[in-house]
Order: sequence, then C-alpha cells, then structure tokens
Amino acid sequence: MSGTAVYIRQSEDKSGQEAAVQRQEASCRKYAEAKGWEAPEIYADNSVSASTGKRRPAFEQLVSDIERGTVTKLVVWHLDRLTRNMRDLTRVIEAGQEHRANIACVHGVSLDLGDPTGVAVAQILTAIASMEVKHKGNRQKAANRQRAEAGRAFWSRRPFGYDRDESGCVFAVEEEAALIRSGADQILSGVTLASVAREWNAAGYRTTDVRKDKQTGEVTKDGGPWGVTQVRRLMLNPRYAGKRIYNGEDMGAGEWGPVIDVDTHKRLEALLMDPRRRTAPDDLNAKYLLSGIAKCFKCGKPLYAAPYKNKGRSIMVYRCLGGYCLQRRMEPVDELITDVMVERLSRPDASRLFANSGQIAELRAAATDLRARRDALASLLADGLLSPTAVREQAAKISKSLTAIEAAISAAEGMNPLAAVIGSENVSAAWDALPLADKKQSLRALVEVTLLPAGKGVRFSPEHVRIEWKQLEG
Repeated sequence: MSGTAVYIRQSEDKSGQEAAVQRQEASCRKYAEAKGWEAPEIYADNSVSASTGKRRPAFEQLVSDIERGTVTKLVVWHLDRLTRNMRDLTRVIEAGQEHRANIACVHGVSLDLGDPTGVAVAQILTAIASMEVKHKGNRQKAANRQRAEAGRAFWSRRPFGYDRDESGCVFAVEEEAALIRSGADQILSGVTLASVAREWNAAGYRTTDVRKDKQTGEVTKDGGPWGVTQVRRLMLNPRYAGKRIYNGEDMGAGEWGPVIDVDTHKRLEALLMDPRRRTAPDDLNAKYLLSGIAKCFKCGKPLYAAPYKNKGRSIMVYRCLGGYCLQRRMEPVDELITDVMVERLSRPDASRLFANSGQIAELRAAATDLRARRDALASLLADGLLSPTAVREQAAKISKSLTAIEAAISAAEGMNPLAAVIGSENVSAAWDALPLADKKQSLRALVEVTLLPAGKGVRFSPEHVRIEWKQLEG
C-alpha cells in the first residue's frame, strides 16, 4: 500500500450512477498529485450517511488501516465527508495519533492528528457539522409538518395510482386507480394478496419503487414486480382514501382525490391488520367458501375456517373467533349454501341479479362527462380563467364524484362471474366450475349468511343457517 488514501462518500445516491463520489475521487486524486503524494488507495461509501450511525464498510476498513500505520496520508473532499459526529472523529484521531496521520481536505484546512492544534480544529469542525445536521433536521421536520397540516401531497417518488400535472396538481392515474379498486374488491372477497400481485404482474404493471440490487448496487428506477408486501402496503396506505397522515397522526383530507372510499379502506385495514390473518398461499380465509363471509348470530362477527379434532379425526369447521360463541362443521353448511345458490341461479328470472344495463350506461356517461370536465380545468388555468387554488378545489370535487360513480359501476358489474352460470344447461356444474374467489365474491354481493346456535350434539339442520338475500333485484 502506498500510505496515501482517498475517502469518498455520498449520503444518498438516488440515481445509482455514483456521479457524486466519482467527482469527489477526481478532485481528491488531483489534490494528492499536486502535493506530490503517491497514487492513493480509494475507500468509497456510496449512498451511506455519516450522521445516522449506520455502518460504513469502507470507513471501518480505513480506520483499521490508519491504526496499523498503512495509511498515513488521507485526502477527503471535505471533513464532513469523513465524519459528522464526534464518536467517529474520536476513532479517527485515536487511530491516527501514533503515526501522525495527516488529513488533507480539498475544501478546508489540512489536519495533523499528531498535533494538538490539528486535533482541536478537527473537533471544532466536526462539532459545527453535527450542529448543522441537527438544525437541518429540525427545519425539515417543521416544513414537513406544515405541508401535512395544509393537506399538501409530499413524496420523493411517484406513488402508484397518482401523478402530478405541469401545474403541480395531483391527479389519479385512472388506469392504475381502477386496478387498485379492483384489487381492493378482490381482497375483500377473499382473494389472496399473492393472487392479486400475480394478476398485476401478468398484466404488465410494475411498482413505482426505486430498487437497489444488493449484489451489483445497480439502481432500478422503473419499479419492480408486485409481491405480497407491496400490495399489502398499498392497500393499507391511507393516501388512497384521500387522507394525509403525518407521523401516525391523521391530518385530515389531502389535496388529492381518493382512489377508494374511506369505508373500503377501513374494511381493508380490519382484514389485513387482523393478527389471525395468514397471507401465505394456503390462507384459510381464501381456501374455504364461507370463511370470512358467514357471521355469528350471537356477536355478529365473521366466522373463519379452522381445523378441529373430533374423536382423533381432524375435520374443518367454521368457528367464531370474535367471542368464540359457536362452531359448525364446514361440509354440511357449504353443501346447503351451494344448493341454495344453484336453485336461485336456475330460476328463469336469475338475470335480475345483474344490475340494469341501462343504469350502467348512464353511470358510464356520467363518468365520461366528469373526466372531460376535469381535463378542461388545465385549459381554464392556462387561460387565466381559474386560479390554481380554484383548480385544485374543482379537481378535488370532481375526483370525489368520479370515485363514487366508479364505485357504483364496479358494484353494478360485480356479478359478472355469474354470467357463465346463469343460463347454463347445467347450473350446478357451472357453479362448481367457478373459481372459489368468484364464488365468494358472488356470495358477498348476494346474500347474508348467519349461523344460528344449536344445542351440543344436535345434528345439523338447515334451520341452523339463516340466509337472507340482499335487495339487488328490481
């Protein structure tokens, strides 16, 4: 080793191109050459802060080499590239005092660690840098809170489902927003997060995350594939219900329109935050017909599928996990519900279960009109006919109305899975052939199923199951 080293560091490299550290290296090399020092060894920590306490591999190696005396001359772009806290500076000083290591700064003074004055100057400069970091953090926190209280959108990357126009106004990306609404409906009907992620990936959608490859360090800005974690995080984010949250505090409505309504978001929270929920592919809630759908007569909470040991034999039951009020063998309940659904879907008037097609056409026309009005706002702003504040207010109102209409369209078309069943020559076979997720979606939309109490040891009877049809017909 030459005895000369260059240490370079960048706190956050959003581009992944290492441009900042490359510029530092070039300047430090020229500085070492101008002083007549040997060709330096390079120690680089890219996208690592010096003030957070996070481990810096190159810095750790540098301190070790200074301590051994293999590095006696160190060039840095500025002292704050090397350290911004007294703890790390003390380590550098203690490591370099024995061999009188010299720290040369391209921007700043050179420091002789074997000299008390050099040590004192280093301590003063580091104390100032540490103070600046704290002041900057306090200013940033105050600014962030002010933005939050005003309901202003703030993000370092575009969130999936939203974007900004040229005037800075936030708007929903309709194609992505529709995907989010569809995914929310699927999850609430029993489809797993993994299934939703697979569907989105198959359709060619990607997240908006900025990812860094752990092996190569390469940064990908065009997002990555959807997984269970990404879908769950999106569905739980209050932003999509139009809420502005700051440090866990609800600051009220944001300046952007919601993609899903507040009630839907609350239902997603209740489902996805439930400690009993398992998000693995064999999730019991998604594997069984009435799990999460049927309700307990006594406490009104959902019943879930669960294994039960009976005389040494394992059977599946629907169990109340709210008040542990009751449990029923799954098989006869499922058979009863299947028979009821097949009978109803076999009737000549089964098509009445679908929303009126004329109603859907009217809703679509209203949605088209609202989108046109929203698009026209940009022209009104450009022509000076509306102020930015007025545009934001109008856009928020239109987005709210559009969300409600799209929800109505989604609800009206929600029975589409049954189109393959109604009118079939063999309704029973067609129902059996439906994917379980479609069956669960249909049941949620059409019926309320409640399991009633029965005495211990009493054999199953259809009277122990109350089935109420929702008022969708007409």
